[in-house]
Amino acid sequence: MLATLALLALIASPWSFLVLAIGSATLLLWEWGGATRGTGRDAVTILQVLCVSVLVICIAFHNYAMGWILFGGLAAVLGIVSYRTKPAREATFDLAGLVYVALPAAALIWLRSDPAYGLTAVLFVLVVTWTTDTASYAGGRTFGGPKFAPTISPKKTWSGFVIGTATPILVGVAFALYLGNSSAVALALVALGLAFSCQMGDLLESALKRSLGIKDMSQLIPGHGGFFDRIDSLLVAAVVAALIALRDPASPGAGLMIW
Repeated sequence: MLATLALLALIASPWSFLVLAIGSATLLLWEWGGATRGTGRDAVTILQVLCVSVLVICIAFHNYAMGWILFGGLAAVLGIVSYRTKPAREATFDLAGLVYVALPAAALIWLRSDPAYGLTAVLFVLVVTWTTDTASYAGGRTFGGPKFAPTISPKKTWSGFVIGTATPILVGVAFALYLGNSSAVALALVALGLAFSCQMGDLLESALKRSLGIKDMSQLIPGHGGFFDRIDSLLVAAVVAALIALRDPASPGAGLMIW
């Protein structure tokens, strides 16, 4: 269901994808507030959503400097208010949640804004993420074996980690063949790097939940936890993809996909 919605919004237009990004950020920040403050329906969440919305809208219109300036100013207001009215740990979580959500949202909107390769680039990131998650689960369930990070994520095994990280190499090769003007070896290596970042994103969220003493970020999706728990891998992979795309700032989709 979530994957179908993401694909429809992505394919329809950059603007439908922008709406999806803002809606997703709102859900994530609501969950973050519930997990770290006990409520996601407060002024902090509203200000966080405003920060992310202003940033991604400016990026969608290619006004990058204005977007980051406004984002920085609003984030500074949030930081000042939080640190003056709350314990340092809670205030830090307010800012950390903003960064955690804003950077991947900005990264995906920036990639999608490329008229030539934006759709393909974001689709590539999504497919690598889904493949990593699926292959990790299947590999771990099939082969089992030693735990990868037992103190952080007790269910994650080395077999799942290796299979989940390696399988997206095939995605890189497939996209290179589809494009016809990119190196299969290079895109396979990019997919490998993104798959590794997906694994780190999963571990990062697991470590966060352990520090908070919770099992899931919310119960938004019955039987599956929260929205955060479904896309934790994507949040880090999107940022890494954008960093790679800086090879060609004028055409970020090409910067990620064309080698």
